[in-house]
Amino acid sequence: MPRRARTSSPVRKPRPTVRGWALFAVGVVALVASVALGRTDVLFVGVFLTVLPLAAMISVTVDRPRLTVTRSFHPDIVAAGETATVVTTARNESPRPSPAANWRESAPPAVGVQGQAPFPRLGAHQQNVSHGRDTIVLRQEVRAKHRGSHPVGPLIVSRTDPFGLAYAEYALGQPKQFVVTPRVTALPGGDLDVARSEGTEHELLRHSIPSADELIAREYRPGDPLRRVHWRATARHDKLMVRQEERRSNPEAWLIADTRDVTAPDAEFETLVELVASIGVHLLDEGFVVSVVETGPRQLSGRSGAGRTGTLGAATPTYDVGSADRLLLADLAGIEPSDVPRDDAVAELAAGLRRSGRAVPVFAVLIGGSLNELGALAAVRSMCDPAVAFIGASAPQEVEDVLADAGWLCVPFSGGDDPADSWQRALGRRRAAVNRG
Repeated sequence: MPRRARTSSPVRKPRPTVRGWALFAVGVVALVASVALGRTDVLFVGVFLTVLPLAAMISVTVDRPRLTVTRSFHPDIVAAGETATVVTTARNESPRPSPAANWRESAPPAVGVQGQAPFPRLGAHQQNVSHGRDTIVLRQEVRAKHRGSHPVGPLIVSRTDPFGLAYAEYALGQPKQFVVTPRVTALPGGDLDVARSEGTEHELLRHSIPSADELIAREYRPGDPLRRVHWRATARHDKLMVRQEERRSNPEAWLIADTRDVTAPDAEFETLVELVASIGVHLLDEGFVVSVVETGPRQLSGRSGAGRTGTLGAATPTYDVGSADRLLLADLAGIEPSDVPRDDAVAELAAGLRRSGRAVPVFAVLIGGSLNELGALAAVRSMCDPAVAFIGASAPQEVEDVLADAGWLCVPFSGGDDPADSWQRALGRRRAAVNRG
């Protein structure tokens, strides 16, 4: 477990409590009275009461906590609205027992940590002993209220002197980022996640623990050429098996996330992020390699080495099968609207689609766009199958007009909408368009 700095920095410098201020005020009155009355005994009382709060402040300054603090989250990544356990381990590094105190974790309101609680006295530091009397493990349940990467920590330890005359707070350890991802809604399969241009060859095999033979062999179907018979698998399964036809390449899908700083309400942008997250995770579950193009400056990273070269040699953030859903959600946790313009987003998408060599699923989640950009997006329609645009309620009407005229399937959404509802509307419009065509 990594060690943190043992020193503590004051959050609130030592100061008198209400009782300390009261004693100090009585002492000042006694000093004035001693001068007026000429009483040395009253002078002694005044000096004592005035100095006592100052001595208490010195004591809480000198006897400050010296703790090593580490923390962990279980689970380490959660979705907005879910709960997690924050485990904070504190160890006394002083050769003396720690004084009685209270503790709380420093965190933004989005994390929802608990209020102040008693901090038990710890024994003197023990060499070569782990989790001895000098160590305490503090646990608390927190609810992640908002998406983002939120700092939790440092640990705030507050204490008073034994007489309750002085008070101080100290910050111990370093903060740790608590990653809260956008909510992910399960989406049903259907016509939106299978490109018609690939037909039945786009079939994906799903096995929990597949063997090598099961991955490349399937049961014989009428019309399969005999040259593809897999004799080893046939002998194993006691029925005619053929080699599964390899996919021509990993099935691809593209997402466009509108991350420009527009006038859309915050709730609408959050719904946009949830749509991107839900669609991205759904496509990854279906076996697609997902590339994400941002209309603002690139904030997503993707899997190292998996980026597809776009315009000017830039690598498009790409997410492969496996644990890519976790990486995608972690990237989306910190995404924010940007006011820096970018004019090559659609060109990056077009370059990627041309390299695919066939029409692939493309999903755009938009809340704005210039006429030039919309025209460029409309122009790539022939390389998309399907081409679905989820359009925010605050977007100008021209966004839907331009894309719908080019053949994009346009689906409106508003801030707070459930991604599953928007997906179902898209499925309904897709089926209606297929039936008409």
